[in-house]
Amino acid sequence: MTESLLTANDRQPQLVKRLQGLIDHNELAHAYLLVGPSGSGKKLLAQWVALRLFCLSPVNSQPDLTCDECQRILSNNHPDLVVAEPDGRQIKVDQIRHLKDEFSKSSVEGRQKVFIIEDAEKMTVNAANSLLKFIEEPGTDIYIFLLTTNKNAILPTIQSRTQVIELQPVSDEVGRELMTQAQIPDYLQPVIWGLTKSVDQAQELLENDWLSQVVKLLVPWVQKLAGGDWLAFVEVQTKWIPLAIDRAHQQVIFDLIMLVVRDLLFIKQGVATNLIHFQQWYQPLSEVVNRLSSEQILFISERTLGLRHQLDQNINFQNILEQFVLQCFTRLGGYHRGA
Repeated sequence: MTESLLTANDRQPQLVKRLQGLIDHNELAHAYLLVGPSGSGKKLLAQWVALRLFCLSPVNSQPDLTCDECQRILSNNHPDLVVAEPDGRQIKVDQIRHLKDEFSKSSVEGRQKVFIIEDAEKMTVNAANSLLKFIEEPGTDIYIFLLTTNKNAILPTIQSRTQVIELQPVSDEVGRELMTQAQIPDYLQPVIWGLTKSVDQAQELLENDWLSQVVKLLVPWVQKLAGGDWLAFVEVQTKWIPLAIDRAHQQVIFDLIMLVVRDLLFIKQGVATNLIHFQQWYQPLSEVVNRLSSEQILFISERTLGLRHQLDQNINFQNILEQFVLQCFTRLGGYHRGA
């Protein structure tokens, strides 16, 4: 698993220490809701608990990572560690039924069982309600970890029956180490860090050179937009649509537009270069900034805030982006045919 390039100890040392103490004193709760942004190490933290519980030879209250039990957990091949994740966009009742069956079975080799439910906010209401009574009465030596980026999307009844642990985002220093270890190109690292703190998600975006294509297209397109060049409108269909593969990729495109416009604001305000995400394109972005007033950049920034919201309302991606271009042209004084 790519995210294991840095361990739970690297990402959340204080929480590991806290859980370590609970395990040492036999005070581990039966159900936890781990809340934190992507890449903060929620699954690694839950996995660390499983490693510690099953490890045959812990060292200084840490799993040794070399015994047979640890190795099977690390290879996702331990019969008493059960992981559930969304099937498509949801966790469905059938998946919870499978968990119920596992709940009712005795552990295969020991007395403990650990269950990890990823993206718990994606449980359907029926699935969440079905899970509820098992959280209330899980049985002895059963430990349940629900992972989510959005606590508010979890039923209050489930929240009230779990111990809620809030994870902080990983530091920039840890993020840089993650990106470097994952062999993500240096010039893309600041951009990706503005999008996601998850290396796995970053690598998905890099597949088939997709993110590189988008990023290389974006700055020249912003230059055309700021200059009132009609090609900015034309390229929505000719260049952006081929890259807007599906809703997830469309969301990332809008996030990148927001990110580059944010950089324009920062450059205009004289913010330190190391806080700019599109550092590789600092010079052309500076030229855009010199062409626009603070008010104009702020107007563009405000327009970007509604892009994803419109997409969530099932408005067509092309229509959203073309309307955005026309709104910017109107505020910037119309458009003209490029040279």
